[in-house]
Amino acid sequence: MKTVFLSLFLMFTTLPAQAQQPVVSFGGSTLGATFEAGYRLGPNFGLRGIAGFGSVGFNSDYNGTPLTGTANIGGVGLLADVYLGGGGRISAGGISQNYGADLTISGDITVEGTTFNNVDISASIDTMNRFAPVVAIGYEKTFRNNWGISADLGALYTGGFSLTATDNSTQIPQVDLDSELSTTNAELGQITILPFVKLSVSFAF
Repeated sequence: MKTVFLSLFLMFTTLPAQAQQPVVSFGGSTLGATFEAGYRLGPNFGLRGIAGFGSVGFNSDYNGTPLTGTANIGGVGLLADVYLGGGGRISAGGISQNYGADLTISGDITVEGTTFNNVDISASIDTMNRFAPVVAIGYEKTFRNNWGISADLGALYTGGFSLTATDNSTQIPQVDLDSELSTTNAELGQITILPFVKLSVSFAF
């Protein structure tokens, strides 16, 4: 085993200087607007730091009561790339992601068979795992002027989602509110895998 680690160490520390190449890219992904800074340590190995952000507001209803919210996506992470030749690559890493939503429910609502008037409920949807492992396959093409394109297709593991809520008007007992949301939480808990898709334009220095 020591021989294997020594061989890998020598391979990555004795690569020719011209193989080392920083790359930046801008684009869009399932993390939102996305920025990457990568470094090619050699012809077959590289590292990428990735950051994305995005949000969108929406209006809906919950059991007939008006609901407003903001859905958030994004996160920061690190990916390790193994290049297969011809521009193809396999990537793995992790992202500290920001998937979730902030919700507000205002008005009259029925919870566990009891109707409450003029409630003010604050709720949030969050992933069970803040740190999400990622695996992906990708393609990268750099042209003679150092501009290029890249794409990734893979998946990240969230561990599931959960919904929590509090009635700021203090009318609804928390135990009843939690019971009302139990079915929704059971369904959200099954969303353990999300797609990871990215398209971007890159520049190699």
